[in-house]
Amino acid sequence: MVSLEPPPRPPSPTARASKALSLSEAMALVPSEAFVALGGLWFQNNPSAAVHELMRQGTGDLTIVAAPPSSYAVDVLIGAGAVRTAYLAHVSFDHLGMAPNFRRAAETGSVEIIDGDEALILGGLMATLEALPHHPVHSVKGTDLLRRSPLSGPPGQGVAAPVAMRPDICLLHAQEADVYGNVRYDGTPFCDPLLAKASRKVIVCVDRIVDNDEIRRDPRRTVIPGYLVDAVVETPYGAHPCASQGRYAHDEKHLAAYIAAGRSVAQWRDEYLEPYVLEPRTSDQYLTAVGGAARIERLASEVS
Repeated sequence: MVSLEPPPRPPSPTARASKALSLSEAMALVPSEAFVALGGLWFQNNPSAAVHELMRQGTGDLTIVAAPPSSYAVDVLIGAGAVRTAYLAHVSFDHLGMAPNFRRAAETGSVEIIDGDEALILGGLMATLEALPHHPVHSVKGTDLLRRSPLSGPPGQGVAAPVAMRPDICLLHAQEADVYGNVRYDGTPFCDPLLAKASRKVIVCVDRIVDNDEIRRDPRRTVIPGYLVDAVVETPYGAHPCASQGRYAHDEKHLAAYIAAGRSVAQWRDEYLEPYVLEPRTSDQYLTAVGGAARIERLASEVS
């Protein structure tokens, strides 16, 4: 009997490969001594789950850069002793207080802090996008930054010219992506697209992986296209204790306890690093340690 069914279609030689990895697999792509860019802005969209996994894997001796103003992801990496050099403009916990580990590192010199302002740091990233050795920045004219900041670049006619900055790895947190790395944000992406474009590799943690058909139905919502992304990781609540725009708010009680524990290195390691970062080996264990998913879902009502 002749079959009327069409023959099975052979796999397309140009079919796209999934970029979805587990958190441990993705963070294994980040070697010690790498230059790492950290996304987010203050309490929003910090790649918290990513930096926790870096510390569990013992990744260290990093150079980091973060878009100003930064907070948790930067401070926790510094506190864990994973950072050698940091290109930073502002690190704090806004109205909750100063960033204890960053402040201590700057005061003691345990981390080389390359000081600048937002324009100087972003100017270095812009130079990379422009394929230029330097990017002119006029906004710091008349300030001490032009004279004192290593980021100001070679002197010339009173205009700063930060050198091109090209991170090895960019770590981001967003709300949605498909398995091919097409990334959506539910709010402003801040400097994340710039960090992604300037970096050699990009790893994005998202609260939810969605089907590619959904991405294709509304392509205007894609903020970072898949060709820029090397790995995507589904990490529900992966920005906690910071906020993920449109999903959950930042955890003020947790962050206040973090700052209080930072009065000394030993206290911070005993009361924060061990119980909340190193001991939980999975995302589910971390969620249990911080009170569970239901508590995170209620955070918006606690801070409103």
